[in-house]
Amino acid sequence: MNATLRNWNNIEWIFKKDGALRDIYVQNATISDWKKVVGLLNSEYKLTFGIYEENLTDKIDFEFVKTMFADETGELETKSATIDLSGIIVKCYFFLEEQIEFDINPTEIKTELEFIEIINFMKSISSKLEKQITLCGENQPEFPLIKIDTKNGIEKVLTEKEAENLWKKSDQNFSGFTKLKSKIIMKYFPKIFEKKIMESANREYKSTPKEKNVW
Repeated sequence: MNATLRNWNNIEWIFKKDGALRDIYVQNATISDWKKVVGLLNSEYKLTFGIYEENLTDKIDFEFVKTMFADETGELETKSATIDLSGIIVKCYFFLEEQIEFDINPTEIKTELEFIEIINFMKSISSKLEKQITLCGENQPEFPLIKIDTKNGIEKVLTEKEAENLWKKSDQNFSGFTKLKSKIIMKYFPKIFEKKIMESANREYKSTPKEKNVW
């Protein structure tokens, strides 16, 4: 399954180094979706699952994943998966049953070849689930930069200009003005910024349904 060749000059802006990760989401997920994804990852990809180096396994334990989802004590150890995509590290976290989430370091996507690895990975999951999968900025599930839905023939990568136009039209918190405002607050009022970060960290982490996406 090969990604369509594209103009890398229109893509590389998505992976510019900015200190943030890039997240990959399947929204509106179910436990059945998770089971399919775990099966796909275990059978098709090189990975490790666990916490500590000495306790890693080469398969994701789906029964333990279900236990993590069901845990309400907060005391259960939280395991993650690390997937090796031809040298690109993709982390998979089991935070929410309703949202399948991966992240990548954008600095590892230096050429079109690495980009195609990511696209093909996303396609394989979309095809397995027959659902939409998106790549977004860190913690910005409402604003897809890449959207793939193999069932409906969708494979769209935003150009920087398209993203700017969507930012201007949307009321999202990651508009240019808000980002600038955050920088100003961080520079001149560090205590206020620190308080905002703490408030964000203490807020309950919830899934974002795809109906809330800006496109």
